[in-house]
Amino acid sequence: MSLKYEHLLSPLKVGNVIFKNRLLAAPSRPHFVQGPESYPAEALITSYANKARNGAALVTVKNIGLPPIFEDPDAQLPPPPDVNVFNPGRKTHMGGRHNPPLFNMDNGHTQNYLSMLTETIHFYGGLASAQLDVMVPRKWDVSRVPPHETFGAGQVNKMGEPIPAEMLDQIADEYANHAYRAKELGFDAAYIYMPYRGLLLGRFLSPLTNKRNDQFGGSLENRARFPLMVADRIRRKCGKDFILEACMSGVEPPGGFTLEDSIQFAKLFSGHFDLLQLRAGEIDPSHPAGFNLERTPFLYMAEAIKKSGADIKVVTVGGYLDLDISEDVIASGKADFVSMARAWICNPELGRLAYEGRNEDVVPCLRCNACHVSSYFKPWNSTCSVNPAYGFEHKIERMIAPPTDKKKMAVIGGGPAGMEAALVAASRGHKVTLYEKKADLGGLFKTFENVSFKWPHKDFKNYLVRQVSKAGVNIRLNTEATPEMIKIEGYDAVLVAIGAEPVVPPIPGINGQNVFYAKNVFGHEDALNENVVIVGGGAVGVETGMHLAEKGHQVTVLEMTDMLARDATPIHYYSLFRSAWEKLVNFHYIINARVDGIAGDKVTYVGADGQNQSIKAGSVIIAAGMTAKSDQALQFYGTGDRFFMIGDCKTAGDVQMATRSAFGAASSL
Repeated sequence: MSLKYEHLLSPLKVGNVIFKNRLLAAPSRPHFVQGPESYPAEALITSYANKARNGAALVTVKNIGLPPIFEDPDAQLPPPPDVNVFNPGRKTHMGGRHNPPLFNMDNGHTQNYLSMLTETIHFYGGLASAQLDVMVPRKWDVSRVPPHETFGAGQVNKMGEPIPAEMLDQIADEYANHAYRAKELGFDAAYIYMPYRGLLLGRFLSPLTNKRNDQFGGSLENRARFPLMVADRIRRKCGKDFILEACMSGVEPPGGFTLEDSIQFAKLFSGHFDLLQLRAGEIDPSHPAGFNLERTPFLYMAEAIKKSGADIKVVTVGGYLDLDISEDVIASGKADFVSMARAWICNPELGRLAYEGRNEDVVPCLRCNACHVSSYFKPWNSTCSVNPAYGFEHKIERMIAPPTDKKKMAVIGGGPAGMEAALVAASRGHKVTLYEKKADLGGLFKTFENVSFKWPHKDFKNYLVRQVSKAGVNIRLNTEATPEMIKIEGYDAVLVAIGAEPVVPPIPGINGQNVFYAKNVFGHEDALNENVVIVGGGAVGVETGMHLAEKGHQVTVLEMTDMLARDATPIHYYSLFRSAWEKLVNFHYIINARVDGIAGDKVTYVGADGQNQSIKAGSVIIAAGMTAKSDQALQFYGTGDRFFMIGDCKTAGDVQMATRSAFGAASSL
């Protein structure tokens, strides 16, 4: 066989249903790709269908259901205050409480669009799965994921009244009704969501939330009784060829069930569920970030279930992207399927790359989780830091016209924006020369080489460097481009990506010999004093402080607002970020501290109480943000027939803004 990933791409028969390979698409969808339509619009259909087109054997669809069968007396109560701690001036989270809408399978108009969605998935040889949940009145023992997961586990778990046993019988029937309606609309499977103790079935499994003293509480077998009842009702109504996938936490926090308990659950589920997907014990850690040094931190759970001999197909999820790793998972028998969410977002061609054996061309995920919502300071758009076409999938072909002729192009600056622009331009057939004043490519990303938790950024930088070299771009290192030099070359287009420079706040003493800027610290840590004070507690300041703390420095971050890293990704990331800095015993911070002077080995500031205070600082690091080098970039206007400013030299921002601006500019040529 010539396939490099013959195990990962091998079909598997589950009952009478054939999965074309072992790659699954976990439930995920762009939050803001469509408006308030009560049906899946073309944009959302395209997003799901592209996963099947890209190679996913099974695609799980979220936000579909039926009207509640129980009247909720609290349903008309006003919602709780929608306080946005990141940006108090912005009153709502993620565009409001009804984004995205729940698609009602009982509505005739919605049925038509859901049927088109499943048929489009089938067109590409994929199976369609529906994530199901039955809504019950809030007074019963149920909980909901809050509108934004930001702190702690990112999950609100409140104890309510135990649901009466006779109501459970109705709920089990309603799950079956949900599944049957989904089957009528073309779905091949149902995804039964039970992790984190957040929704109904998961709360039955966990001793942390199941306090019942009847046949549905107490022992492990009793706690599994209701989920098994639900599975059996679905099976009875939908038939044995309708696939059922159970998703649950593999290990819970102290007091919850253990991995050994999960093995017993898996054995109980055998014959009732077809697939078992295992996640972390809390919702935010299930979306591992760079703070997890292990690339696939939850594989051990799947492996334990497989070794136990439980007669159920096991799905591993969380951090999968690398095709070599995924192949080993299947080949070694540690799991039967690999499920991914972010990998399909980063890589519109992941499946093709797998079939062609091109792991080196897989775009690394930054694990920033900005695909949920990158910031509460930006417009509501679905974006990916490394896939600039994400969110435009349904119209990207209409947005980009084919090139009319081959152009001679210059890209000035070898950071992420410059490399992205060079790659896109080269892929469109243009002759590209990339100028970089330093000895190697990477820009600011080079500063992350030795930062432990920035390994995803290092992977992405290495990927870009590798791709630029393969694309046939003429790379001129150690060459600081000047307008005169570029004009002489006679370029058809010039794209300037010279980046940004640190903001210099008007603080007395800021020019002292012991004052440094964050971007210049990395690689020169030994030149700093043991005691370091960082002025600015945004994400960059905190990350710099964490890195120095790991290197043995005593670090104190001074932040003028009441919150550290306010500009960090709020959803499924901030709590992981905070947990990482809280583990560092030599990392300290003071909030509501407005710095007003640097003198010798002291930094003075006005504290929350309005009093003047000071702190000892052998070295002071300024992390007050970046400002675009727009004036320098503008000097290149007129050096070519077309002129573009891209990346941070246009607007100082993040990786996503840099890559999208580069992609947009290069795609227009």
